[in-house]
Amino acid sequence: MEQTISIFRNRLYLIITCAIFLFLFIWCPLNYILSEAGIIKTEDIRNYKDPEKFYESGVFSGILNEIEKGKAGLENLYTNYLPMYGEIVIFLKTSDTDMQVPFVELLEYFDKPESKQTDSIKINDINDSDENDINPDIISETSVSVSIIDQLKFDTMMVENDGLHRYYAIYPSGGENIDFIDSLIDTALSFPEDILRANMEIQIEHINRISAATSKSGANFYLYVGKRMQDAEYFTKIVPDEISTALYFNEFMDRIEGTKGKGALNVDTFEKRMENIFRTDHHWSALGAYSGYCDIINMINKVSPEIGEPIPLNGLITYDEVRMRGSASRISSFSRIEEKFSVMDIDLPEPDSKYKVRNNAASYANGTFNKGRFADHYSEYYSIGSRYVYPKNNTGRNLLIIGDSFTWWSAWLIAANFDETYVYFPWDRKKLNYDDYIWENNITDVVCMLFSDRILFNIYNDCPLENIRTD
Repeated sequence: MEQTISIFRNRLYLIITCAIFLFLFIWCPLNYILSEAGIIKTEDIRNYKDPEKFYESGVFSGILNEIEKGKAGLENLYTNYLPMYGEIVIFLKTSDTDMQVPFVELLEYFDKPESKQTDSIKINDINDSDENDINPDIISETSVSVSIIDQLKFDTMMVENDGLHRYYAIYPSGGENIDFIDSLIDTALSFPEDILRANMEIQIEHINRISAATSKSGANFYLYVGKRMQDAEYFTKIVPDEISTALYFNEFMDRIEGTKGKGALNVDTFEKRMENIFRTDHHWSALGAYSGYCDIINMINKVSPEIGEPIPLNGLITYDEVRMRGSASRISSFSRIEEKFSVMDIDLPEPDSKYKVRNNAASYANGTFNKGRFADHYSEYYSIGSRYVYPKNNTGRNLLIIGDSFTWWSAWLIAANFDETYVYFPWDRKKLNYDDYIWENNITDVVCMLFSDRILFNIYNDCPLENIRTD
């Protein structure tokens, strides 16, 4: 009898275990499909892993790399779309901070002047009216105004350390003569300084090699860096326990040789950081992307005036229904800080019909956009292009952009001043025979524009500039 019961229990256990695995085997891909179709809502925290291996060369390298991508894709699928996975992770990661946040926000509230405790006024707030049209000559200049940083008080709380960055929720408050500034999330690098130094030396060597090869080919080489707040000296006044990487940034820029121009996103004052970068995302905002565009076009125009001036910005289009929580919120699973979502309103020349700039303006206007808590509006609004053609420009100049996710909001706009523009993403790990590519596509100008974390330190290990072959 006991033996019969034991066999029954074993079989029941086996049946239940198989049923659970069968359920998960079917549910995860079904959950993904239904989520993508908008039928159900899943808390996607984008805990995605890259392939563990990459095969540089060999007869079967292409097939092996696809297999590795498939393995990573399955792992991501059967992690992010497990039942209640996102909700459980968010609950566990925010349970401790939820105890602290009310006290921090309370302190922030009482630090505000009494007259400003109800009305939130953003720095340099810009709407769609003609009164606020932006002059590209003004926005591209480096700010010389005195920063309000010394007049502000900052309450900070670390909300995540993912091994690459430490994420801080930052609550500014100020005196009687300072408009209330919204809270934000920003990061500090988690890497020790000896590794930062070693990685920077490698990146400098690669950029100088590419710069020299560009000059040898007859094209012009330009450098533009998506600068971070930690790259500014005032960062330690906001997060005193962290270092500023300004010394690294300045040394890096000084040691890059052979360019026709060098520049960086203006975050040199706290006001510019708030204007040019999203408050909950590491990418540049609509104003930041336009500012970077003006910097780059003005830089190239000094050498090649035939590309023309920056195209004027009509204003911003703000989607009031979108409550954005960007990459910093998503990675830290910290949802208490949110912001509105705006894009550029700008008139472009007529593109080739095969290479049109595509966006999701219609779905955002009619309210059918992704309404997930951590929806990645920055990557979802514009399509990611690798080539742009404006046949009526007749500038005689073709551009190659060596870029990353910062180009998603800028490549199509920079391209509007050239005849043809090509985009190469180092993270694709595709080998680029540089001299041949420049000759075959009649490239006259090259802009290397990458996020400072990536171009200075390659902390994500996804910037293999050695794949740009110049030998």
